[in-house]
Amino acid sequence: MEIIHAHEGSTVDRTGDAIFEGGQVWGRALATRANSDQVSLQIVQFAAGAKTRPHTHSRDQLLYVVSGIGKVGADGEERTVSAGDFVLIPAGEVHWHGAADTGSPMSHIAITPADSEFTIVD
Repeated sequence: MEIIHAHEGSTVDRTGDAIFEGGQVWGRALATRANSDQVSLQIVQFAAGAKTRPHTHSRDQLLYVVSGIGKVGADGEERTVSAGDFVLIPAGEVHWHGAADTGSPMSHIAITPADSEFTIVD
């Protein structure tokens, strides 16, 4: 068993990562291949206006919104999400997520299988 306390680990600025656009983004890895061969788990914080570029995952992705107001989009449809909402994104679906144009920051926990790979779709 491993316990990761709130004061452990670090939140890093991920704004420059190729997958993000529109504003500042921070991330904190909670479970990675370093401590789990089954799951990747991270909390991602989007400033107002920030979001991911359209992308796919090779395995299902789960998002749990922990604070703020955000948007998710797929197949030309956008949906607003807020704290407590859960999003299931099937493997292979082109999608995006973030704070987008809500005027509010948003944080979610992203959960994917450890062996999942993502591809940015332009």
